[in-house]
Amino acid sequence: MTLLEQAPPLQAQSLTGDYRLLADFNGAVLAAHPTRLGVQFVTWDWSFDRTGLNQGNYFQENYAGAKQDFAIRAGLISKQQIFNQEQLIEIYRCCSDTLDAGYDLTAEQEKCMRGVQEQIAIAAPDALERIREQEQHPMEPYNQEPIM
Repeated sequence: MTLLEQAPPLQAQSLTGDYRLLADFNGAVLAAHPTRLGVQFVTWDWSFDRTGLNQGNYFQENYAGAKQDFAIRAGLISKQQIFNQEQLIEIYRCCSDTLDAGYDLTAEQEKCMRGVQEQIAIAAPDALERIREQEQHPMEPYNQEPIM
């Protein structure tokens, strides 16, 4: 909150309210707006003449998501380098299946897979819960027979 209070106000046409500029790079903006419900983080693209803001993405209390969106918008990282939550969960599950299957893995391979799982557990804290949920309620196989 101290950093938010020290951040300069964001100046742009048609922008009302107390928006604070957290980052500005390569035509992308990361801002924060204190509300009675907490802090809303927003990413925008500057207009051509840098007087207005376009295409806002709003993140209520989700600073990590806003930072990621800003990094992608600003060209600091490629969107293809980011896995979504479903992909992370599937990677975690595949690592578990491989480790549990009794394959002849080297110590380095096993260590790498466990490291991937640890990293995913940090990035997607609910991954284990969601995997257990999927195991308890597996998807029914696709039925190709027409239903009358």
